Amino acid sequence: MVDPSNSFRAVRVGSETGAGLAGWQAVTGRTVVPVTKVPVTYWCPKGHQTTPVFANLSEADIPPSWDCPHCGQIAAREPGGGGAEARSTDEPYKSHLEYAKERRSPDEAEAVVEQALEKLRRRRREALRRAESGRRKND
Repeated sequence: MVDPSNSFRAVRVGSETGAGLAGWQAVTGRTVVPVTKVPVTYWCPKGHQTTPVFANLSEADIPPSWDCPHCGQIAAREPGGGGAEARSTDEPYKSHLEYAKERRSPDEAEAVVEQALEKLRRRRREALRRAESGRRKND
């Protein structure tokens, strides 16, 4: 439904004016209390830096190490990765490909790749046929 006063503003059917956060506060009488956020910087041994943001946690609750999103190594709160002890309870970082290789034998993997390629080729052939038939209709 289009607002008649402004053709560029659209109003969803069934929504109330002020249905956003301010409207919610007015209707319920409650206010939103923002959570204090604490950015913590970690460095991995390769020098990658990452800064996750935590809710208002005590120093004891903030993890001493963090997995590097770039290389998967253990990052510490000190530059250079010093003090990043290997966590014996966790298994080492594995990429998605490594997990996929664990689940399938090379023969199974080859069959999956061949199925995917055939599906892709079929879609491309159908798209070419549709494009050619469209050109014939326009000529």
